Amino acid sequence: MSTYPQLLSPLDLGFTTLPNRVIMGSMHVGLEEVKDGFKRMAAFYAERARGGVGLIVTGGIAPNDRGRPMPGGARLTTEAEAEKHKPVTAAVHQAGGKIAMQILHFGRYAYHEQLVAPSALKAPINPMTPHALTTDEVHQTIDDFVRCATLAQSAGYDGVEIMGSEGYLLNEFIAARTNQRDDEWGGSYANRIRFPVEIVRRTREKVGQNFIIIYRLSMLDLVEGGSTLDEVIQLAQAIEAAGATIINTGIGWHEARIPTIATKVPRAAWAWVTQQLKGKVGIPLVATNRINTPEVAEQLLADGFCDMVSMARPFLADPLFIAKAAEGRADEINTCIGCNQACLDHTFAGKVTSCLVNPRACHETLINITPAASRDKIAVVGAGPAGLSFATAAAQCGFDVTLFDAAAEIGGQFNIAKQVPGKEEFYETLRYFGKQIWLTGVTLKLNTKIGAMARAAQPSMAAISVQELVASGFKHVVLATGVIPRTPPIDGIDHPKVLGYLDVLRDKKPVGKTVALIGAGGIGFDTAEYLLHEGTSPSLDKAKFFAEWGVDTDYSSRGGLAPAHIEASPRKVYLLQRKASKVGDGLGKTTGWIHRTSLKNRHVEMLAGVTYRKIDDAGLHITVNGEARTLPVDNVVICAGQEPQRELQADLQAAGLAVHLIGGASEATELDAKRAIKQGLELAVALASGSAEKPSQPSTVDAPRVNAESTAMNSAKSYDTLSVTLHDHIATITLNRPDKANAMNLAMWHELRQAFKWVGATADVRVAILEGEGKLFTSGIDLQMMMGMGDQIQNDCEARTRENLRQVILDLQDSLTTLERCRKPVLAAIHGACIGGGIDLICCADMRYCSADASFSIKEIDIGMTADVGTLQRLPKLIGEGMVRELAYTGRKFDAAEALQMTLVNRVFDSREALQNGVRELAASIAAKSPLSIRGVKEMITYARDHTVADGLNYVATWNAAMLLSNDLQEAMMANMGKRAPKFKD
Repeated sequence: MSTYPQLLSPLDLGFTTLPNRVIMGSMHVGLEEVKDGFKRMAAFYAERARGGVGLIVTGGIAPNDRGRPMPGGARLTTEAEAEKHKPVTAAVHQAGGKIAMQILHFGRYAYHEQLVAPSALKAPINPMTPHALTTDEVHQTIDDFVRCATLAQSAGYDGVEIMGSEGYLLNEFIAARTNQRDDEWGGSYANRIRFPVEIVRRTREKVGQNFIIIYRLSMLDLVEGGSTLDEVIQLAQAIEAAGATIINTGIGWHEARIPTIATKVPRAAWAWVTQQLKGKVGIPLVATNRINTPEVAEQLLADGFCDMVSMARPFLADPLFIAKAAEGRADEINTCIGCNQACLDHTFAGKVTSCLVNPRACHETLINITPAASRDKIAVVGAGPAGLSFATAAAQCGFDVTLFDAAAEIGGQFNIAKQVPGKEEFYETLRYFGKQIWLTGVTLKLNTKIGAMARAAQPSMAAISVQELVASGFKHVVLATGVIPRTPPIDGIDHPKVLGYLDVLRDKKPVGKTVALIGAGGIGFDTAEYLLHEGTSPSLDKAKFFAEWGVDTDYSSRGGLAPAHIEASPRKVYLLQRKASKVGDGLGKTTGWIHRTSLKNRHVEMLAGVTYRKIDDAGLHITVNGEARTLPVDNVVICAGQEPQRELQADLQAAGLAVHLIGGASEATELDAKRAIKQGLELAVALASGSAEKPSQPSTVDAPRVNAESTAMNSAKSYDTLSVTLHDHIATITLNRPDKANAMNLAMWHELRQAFKWVGATADVRVAILEGEGKLFTSGIDLQMMMGMGDQIQNDCEARTRENLRQVILDLQDSLTTLERCRKPVLAAIHGACIGGGIDLICCADMRYCSADASFSIKEIDIGMTADVGTLQRLPKLIGEGMVRELAYTGRKFDAAEALQMTLVNRVFDSREALQNGVRELAASIAAKSPLSIRGVKEMITYARDHTVADGLNYVATWNAAMLLSNDLQEAMMANMGKRAPKFKD
């Protein structure tokens, strides 16, 4: 007998039968709009179909242009567009599955100028005001929904899901808060539900009886002025009468301030809402949200909460979820932990979806486990997320893998995270990897230290020397040794009341009733949550969760809202950060607000722009907003970041072993399990295929291939401190002194001038990218260069000495001004640190972009200097005088998020690879434009910046008088008429 008889039982819909009671719920995967996206979608959905899911529902597809989430968003409006979907449906059917397409109109949540809604009422999460649909436009929108459904049918879909939940257009018609119409589509409840009911009724008329129509119904709006339970029941009955096959229940509008799917939400927390419709309608009902294990799903079905369950993200985590449950292998399921970091956060950032615990999700055509050519022995040091990911993937590839860790259990930082209230799900990832270690044959050696000093440091622990690794035949060593906490230089940091976050979370040292946390990143927030809860976590106790977030479980109020009741906190907590930006601004887009709200509800005092003066018996002495304060705390907990732990690297390399760094050992700017697990998988795949990059170097994108002519002109031999390449009209200028942290010596200053003069003079170059080689962009001016300039400057006459120094400074300034004078756009791509002279340099670029690990500082003040090569002149025009004064006076470091907030950079990318790809994509877009027009735009903007508006207008008029006679204008017009891409001359 099956362990899950309810879950795996078929469901007869009359005209077709679903093999089990599981729907893979809709989620936007971001593939619809990318190159080869439908091919990738076909592989993604087919893999889930092979895994046995009963019915798949795609991400939302708009029925018209106005319904798209953003310009260029996915829509289905023509037969030609339907053709693109056929490979997806064919692949799913070939894999034995069924698939429905969700039709989603974003309504007032859309981010484009054509957004519409029932009434012209702006959403609180969107700065744009929608156009109120006219009566004729309402009828046209219904027609568009029906047409979209018939096109989906012609594309081979087995059905459609009509999205009427989460605050999108249909939901906006239903709720009085967003529908203030006085025609037949507004006013009474019967009028307000007419729009979705008509869409379902007319769709059924068009598609016939043998086609699935799912209606996604908002069961609980969780907003003021939302629907009542009686109204929801009335709508469900009307939807059934109109011809729906299945009702799938949705929870909460996007603007609701109650979490519905994040890991803080208890499992199956919202199934009680679905149960309210049982016996009120005769068609199957689907429960959804935070159902992530077969045991939970089985219990809901057995207890009569629903007829089916919908799981979306769990199928990102494991496409074989159903097959494993059916085969008695539920302990092998890679469970969704509800973190949102690679799925919803990616969606809101406009990136392709993936999964923290399964980086292959949505990348099935790009990342695949393939057999290695030989069974090399590989040692993995560190059994945290990165090491576990690599070890199990490499073993699947056929390598002989041994995994070492000094701890008594696997998990690394995940063992700490799983203790934080709201992160208990992290245990499931460790359970999964533990099973995979056994299944893949990885040799696991815990309580084992690697290195010559290991036994001396801890005599009771097993120790293996580097020489023993070599003698054992290991070919590669993967360092996944993680991070060590960073200790900030604060007077009194060694005071007995000071603890590290590991002291609290791992070692359970006692903490007093009043606590200050230094550092408000993810670690700071997690530590605060840990200190503020006692007893059962709300994420494990539904009653606690609903009380804390103000959910009316009696459903007696409109929208399902009730006053919140927060349990008294056992401690007073201060959460402090040095940077001036909003506390927690580096947290996930879709979960950061949840963490901030949780701490605010517990009266945590969050302070930004803090200067730490000292720690003593009286407490923590700080300055904030110019005011000196003493926080009378019992303990100060340091959560101020971490540093890579890679002390073994040099010894391993000296022994001739190939060393690879992954996870925190590779990059430790912030604990990032998503990056760590992805790095582990990708390294294993690369080693198996023989395409791994040079060992122990940070992962980077391969340099662009350069044609022979460009190579001859710009070979590396031409420059001592730079690498210059040209490909597809894009010149890449790379600061190339990685062994010296790309410090800017005299040769580099001169070569920068030469390189950008070449960019300006070379017709084949249309845009330039400026980047740095190695671990950081640049550490700034080479101090050895400054010391070595004495002979060049010194003169017996003091006046002449000063004049010589002035000329040196003017010469350095002129080197950087070459970037501004260059008539081609210059894009700076910054990763790692950008210090001192590096700020001078990037201020001369047209645009600046950076990776999330970037940091910036005007450090001249710390060595008794002022920034004298352009920062103090250019930077105020970019970020404002007041902020420049703060940065220049203090020399403090600021991160990528703050650089974005102050508009120093245009965009922050997740990783260096994403930065390089994104900047190159932007450069390619610029290079495709008229070179003469781009040159004119640059010249006009630069001129206008330094002159009056009147002078700028006169200057652009003179320029455009010539532009109107250009061949580029004629070519652009001819290309437009001929519906082809223009071909501009260099």
